[in-house]
Amino acid sequence: MVCMSLSMIPIFKKDLRELKEACKAKNMKWNIPNMKFIFSRFFLSLIQRVNQIEEALIAKGYSS
Repeated sequence: MVCMSLSMIPIFKKDLRELKEACKAKNMKWNIPNMKFIFSRFFLSLIQRVNQIEEALIAKGYSS
């Protein structure tokens, strides 16, 4: 599990970079009032990715 968690760091870094580029395209600055929107989008994508991984692990027969 630790190895899988560490392998997700570059993926989350890429997601954050894509979010930053999307904000730049919308002419949105990275300041305190916009952080609520930025981090809510980031955490929504994070939760979706975790759910996908969970479903894949369950389908392969892993259980906790």
